[in-house]
Amino acid sequence: MDFLAFVILLPLVVFVHELGHFALARRHGVRVDAFSIGFGPALFKWRDRHGTEWRISLVPLGGYVKMFGQNDMPERAGTRAASIRGLGRAERRRHFEFKTRLQRASIIAAGPAMNYVFGLLVFFVIFALVGVPRTPAVVSRVLPGSPALAAGIMEGDSLESIGGIRISRARDIARSLGSSGGRPVDVVVKRDGRELRLELRPELEGSRYVLGVVYAMKLEDYKRPGVPGALAAAASEVWSITADTTRSLGEILAGRRSSKDLGGIISIAQISGNALAGGLYTFLYLVALMSVSLGLFNLFPIPMLDGGYLSIYALEAAIRRDIPERVKEGLFMAGFALVMAMLLLSNFNDVMRLLGR
Repeated sequence: MDFLAFVILLPLVVFVHELGHFALARRHGVRVDAFSIGFGPALFKWRDRHGTEWRISLVPLGGYVKMFGQNDMPERAGTRAASIRGLGRAERRRHFEFKTRLQRASIIAAGPAMNYVFGLLVFFVIFALVGVPRTPAVVSRVLPGSPALAAGIMEGDSLESIGGIRISRARDIARSLGSSGGRPVDVVVKRDGRELRLELRPELEGSRYVLGVVYAMKLEDYKRPGVPGALAAAASEVWSITADTTRSLGEILAGRRSSKDLGGIISIAQISGNALAGGLYTFLYLVALMSVSLGLFNLFPIPMLDGGYLSIYALEAAIRRDIPERVKEGLFMAGFALVMAMLLLSNFNDVMRLLGR
């Protein structure tokens, strides 16, 4: 189940991302040589009438759009000029580097933008058709050996606040636990009309902190807000994901939260499997969440990511000249090393969690 959900979820949000780059490249007249979902050898491929080769490749861990004239890493000083010296006028019109800086920036920004638009649309559709989840934060079961059991939480308790964050629905619990960083937090519960204050230390499960309780979901817990309300709720959800993710990463960088919270491919697969098992609504919610998260990650100003390109274009526009190729090369090598370190760390965390360490 985990693998099936993973090979549906990740290629889908990657396809949406790369489609943004592809569409704007075509719009600005840049030749697109290849559009691949996955890396490595192509399992299936075909060529459209514009000359783009569409590929479904062996390793479903990403994808790419290969544009004429664009390199993922900057060329060494002098080689760029040599590589374009012999191009004719027609080829230059379709070359990525011969487009204006604004056109190149729009092509790069279109990938994350498409992820955000897609996430917003999916949220809107499920909120409009089914409703916004309003699960009462009422405990239906306390798991054996859980932090909740140790803290004295009981079935039927209504969670009022965690760590000072007011709980109005079950979704708020994940946000409040994530802010704890695994440290003990005050939990206020309502029991038989009385409020009780308990202390609880959240437990790390996968890449998230949990209490160890189960909440019952009923159809009446979904509130259908109408079309304008669904759009507003979708926009609010996109904003919350962006703000919460940015805040969590900031806490990790500031040392207020452990880097062990980062999850990799195994965590994504496990979360995907759980979401698919929870039904179509839950899985589509995760699709939208992952799409927004992928768009946000690519906007970080790290060379190699889309945000790195956009930062360089903005700097070049500010100083009104191109940054030297040697400087770009150094920046992109540093960015590559940082991204690889993040991937290694997140997947190492996954392996350690599987080993129970």
